[in-house]
Amino acid sequence: MTAAVPVCLTIGSSDSSGGAGIQGDIKAFASVGCYAATVLVGITAQNTSGVTGRWSVPVEAVTAQLRAVRADLPIAAVKVGTTWSPELLAALAPELAGFAARGVPVVVDPVMVTAAGSWLSADTDVTKAVIRDLFPSSVVITPNRREAGLLAGRDGSRRELAETIAGLGAPTVVITPGPGESGDWFFDGERHAQLTSERHDNAAEHGVGCAHSALTAGLLAHGRPLDLAVREAGARAAAGVRAGLGHLGARVHPVDVLGLVRRVPPVEGQAVGR
Repeated sequence: MTAAVPVCLTIGSSDSSGGAGIQGDIKAFASVGCYAATVLVGITAQNTSGVTGRWSVPVEAVTAQLRAVRADLPIAAVKVGTTWSPELLAALAPELAGFAARGVPVVVDPVMVTAAGSWLSADTDVTKAVIRDLFPSSVVITPNRREAGLLAGRDGSRRELAETIAGLGAPTVVITPGPGESGDWFFDGERHAQLTSERHDNAAEHGVGCAHSALTAGLLAHGRPLDLAVREAGARAAAGVRAGLGHLGARVHPVDVLGLVRRVPPVEGQAVGR
C-alpha cells in the first residue's frame, strides 16, 4: 500500500511571477512530499522588482473555498500567509480555531513586506487583527525582521522583539534575519536560540520567507517536532537561495526549493505518428 501523502493547506495571495505567495507555497510543500490545497484570499501583480497592484478576493469566496477543502481533504497542517483585510481575518479566526481544536498545526507567516521591499500592508488595524485573530490558533509565527517590528510596535533586537510578540499571545516566534544578521531567531516562551544556516549573497531571495513557513508547515504535517521542523525548514530555505534561479528576473531572483527541475534532455527517436 502506498504511504499516505500529507495534505497541507495554504491560505494566502498569488504572486504573478511565481516565486512567492501561493505559487511558492505549492512548490515548497511538494519539495517535502506534501499535497497542496489552496485558499486564495488576494491577487497581486508583482515580479522580482516589486508589487504594482493588489486585489482582495471577496470574504464569502474565501470562506467557501476553505469549507470546500475542509469538507473533502484530511488537512494535516495549515499555513496562513498574506492577509491584508481585517474583515477577512475576522472570518478566518473561527475556521482556524476549528483546525487548532483538532490538533492541526497552524503556521502564521504575517507577510507585510516582500523581499524586493514592497509593502503589502503596514496598516495598524491589520496588525491588530493578525494578533487578535491568528495568534490564538497558531503554533508558530514567522515574521521577517521588519514585520516583527510592526507586530511588536517597536524596534529592538530580535530577542527583544520575540519576547514582545510572545507576550502578545504567540506560542512560538521565529524571526528570520534582517540585513547584517544570520540565522533564524527562535523563541518558544522559555528558550531563545539563534539557529545557524548558510547565508548567500546571490540576490536569489524572492519567496524565501514564504518557502520557510510553508516548509515548516510541511514538515509538521510529517510529524516533526516544532523545533526540528523550524530548524530543517531554515536549512532547506537557505539551500533554495543557494540554488536560486539567478537567470530569472531583473532584481531579487526566485529561490528554487525544488532543486530537481532541470533542463529535460531531448527524446531520441522518431516522433509519434510519423
